[in-house]
Amino acid sequence: MRTDNDIVIAGIGLYPVGEHWEISLRTMGARAVRAAIADSGGLQPQGLFVGNAFASILSHQTNLAALIADEAGLTGVEACSFEAAGASGGAAVRAAYLAVKSGFLDCAVALGIEKITENTGTKAAETQDLMLNYEYETTAGMTIPSGAALLARRYMVEYGLERDVLDCMSLNAYSQACGNPNAFYHLRLNDEKLLHQPLSNAPLGMFDCAALADGAAALVITRTDKLYEKFEHLPVRIIGSANAIAPLSLHDRRNLLHYGACAASAEKAFKHADIPQRSVDIWEVWDAFSIDAILTREAIGLAPSGEGWKADGRYYSSMGGCLGRGNPLGASGAYQVAEAALQIRGEAGACQIQNVRTAFVQCVGGLGGTAVTHILTLNDE
Repeated sequence: MRTDNDIVIAGIGLYPVGEHWEISLRTMGARAVRAAIADSGGLQPQGLFVGNAFASILSHQTNLAALIADEAGLTGVEACSFEAAGASGGAAVRAAYLAVKSGFLDCAVALGIEKITENTGTKAAETQDLMLNYEYETTAGMTIPSGAALLARRYMVEYGLERDVLDCMSLNAYSQACGNPNAFYHLRLNDEKLLHQPLSNAPLGMFDCAALADGAAALVITRTDKLYEKFEHLPVRIIGSANAIAPLSLHDRRNLLHYGACAASAEKAFKHADIPQRSVDIWEVWDAFSIDAILTREAIGLAPSGEGWKADGRYYSSMGGCLGRGNPLGASGAYQVAEAALQIRGEAGACQIQNVRTAFVQCVGGLGGTAVTHILTLNDE
């Protein structure tokens, strides 16, 4: 039942995903924060929670929350950073949600941010591999792409499938991204392009792997009784939030093809939201690699094992997901929440899906090691 203390997304600020050589990490984050505050009607946040994976290495910067809060003009607020690999942005949203839900803060900003492409050579790719178990996986030569390829190969062998079952993930994502003004790509794939794509990470092709990119996504989170009387948007409620982990190392998992963190996080979020899966209109599942999307669908119960690649009539990655939008890793979870909120508001432009009331959003750190889930719905009043 809705109360005046329901937690809502009041403001959204998105910086386009891409290669932003011309702007600093600090300024990009501050612009997204200021845009979200303006979108909220000028609410004054008391806290800033920042999700980021690699700034300490790629941007030579720690203490991001203090740096960006100062640049955004949020003098004296509570501020701290969260690192959970690809789930970092989602972790920041969860922290802001919990801070407001608890009553300790009336209004907070969650920011997901990453600056990757100004690094030359293989530095960004090598840094991404730190999401694995360094002692047992990285030192043995495993990388994030090769680990994803291993999962894809095992999936194909386990269920007697060919690699083209992966193509529907890419086709859907790139198609949806064509209408997203903040997407890195606006490329409409077809069977011919997929057939001739490079398979440098076989069985994964170029379009099965989301490109690392720069980006910043901010959300103002508050309670309904703190919204201004002339609030211009449909308030989007956060009714479910959960975080769960699974063994980080692939060799420690009893079932290599089961994303246990995704299953546990989704189950807890639905229990928190107190709604059934059938109430969900759009599904923003993790797709840093096409195999991630398939295994996530199966883990959260949308498809039987071996059938997560099949079309099922549901709406996935409504604004392109990581594959189509691009993957500003530590920021991607915040983009997912923001894009789902835009769909519920009816403000998704060319990507708009009709009559969206409820959205499921899940971001993942590593190869299924961490999963943060949020469930959003339309505020009825």
